[in-house]
Amino acid sequence: MPPLTQNDEALLCGREVELRETITSIRADRLVVLASEPGVGLTSLLNAGIAPALKREGFIVTYFSDWQGKAFNTNLKEAIADAVREQAAPDFFPEGERLDTLSRRVRSRTGRHLVLLLDQFEDYVRCHTGTDISDSFDAELAQAIAGRDLRCVVAIQDHAVPAFERFGQHIPNLLGYQVRLGDISATAGRAAVIVEARALGMDVEPAVLDLLLASPVVARNVGRAHPFFLKVATAQLYAAGKSLRAPTLKASLITDGGGVDRLIMESLDSIINEFGTTHVELLFRWCNVLISPEIRRLAVTEKGLTDYAGKLNRFALTLLPLATAAGILRSVATHEAIRYEIARECLTPILRNWWERREAAAVSRRRAVFRTTSLSLALGAIVLAYIIWILLSKDGP
Repeated sequence: MPPLTQNDEALLCGREVELRETITSIRADRLVVLASEPGVGLTSLLNAGIAPALKREGFIVTYFSDWQGKAFNTNLKEAIADAVREQAAPDFFPEGERLDTLSRRVRSRTGRHLVLLLDQFEDYVRCHTGTDISDSFDAELAQAIAGRDLRCVVAIQDHAVPAFERFGQHIPNLLGYQVRLGDISATAGRAAVIVEARALGMDVEPAVLDLLLASPVVARNVGRAHPFFLKVATAQLYAAGKSLRAPTLKASLITDGGGVDRLIMESLDSIINEFGTTHVELLFRWCNVLISPEIRRLAVTEKGLTDYAGKLNRFALTLLPLATAAGILRSVATHEAIRYEIARECLTPILRNWWERREAAAVSRRRAVFRTTSLSLALGAIVLAYIIWILLSKDGP
């Protein structure tokens, strides 16, 4: 499910505390580190909360998340120039300078501070580690943050925070102003469903909200709601309501669909089924190497996936772009090789559930074939024995 954008500020619910803490720290010229586990809404908070709020306060805001490839630093500076042209100076362009110099020129030209919202920073520390490029950019970013012309918010997943701590050699008190996102409250979850439904011209039965917030997948913790899984479930409901042209989302949409958890776990089925029989079979095989026994995503090279495809290896090069375009896989360009992994960590249990259901169906078919074959063999043996008995009876005294 796509995160909220800067046009969706009204849809952001339950993040008032985190938003206030971040804005307060930015005003005080602090580096803010936003950390969370996957799927709880870092990107949505940056785009639909922090960016609009900072723009209203007069900051020039640049959002950036494309860390792959060697040109990321150049692309970052182009994104800064785009933001300056859009928000302050239409004829502003980068001049190949370092970040601290560029930030100083932005402030000199516009009289306003530049704020960088660096999203998915786990991709940076993963794709650029121990290279000349990473060493140079680490120092360049740290020097710009140490200046007085740039403010910065780094959004990063929990698992990458230890790797991010390498910046501590350049930035004192690196994690001193850390804001951690968790699941939203059940109250905020209810509000999010209602607000988005109304934006789509729909109403929501109270029973729908009760069912959503009672789901073990959505409500992993008592009184809380996981934003990603809540959004997946509601998106399935919105789609069902739209297809029925129903002005109100009713509880029957959930019960008829087998419950909230089933709506979530089957949310990829219709997308995968469009791949075609051979590609579906190949994706099924790949799940064995793309998902760990702990149900975490793994990154595998194209060669690794092709080799594992076996007799279907000629279909690997067509499935990769197909699955990437569908948002199921993504490529990750590290300094070692290009690898493929499940597009979002939160999709991993959904894809694993799809694999388990398909595997269970295959086992059931094999058992049915075995039972049918065994029965046929048993009947054949009985018939053969009867024939032999008849023949022996005719030859007897």
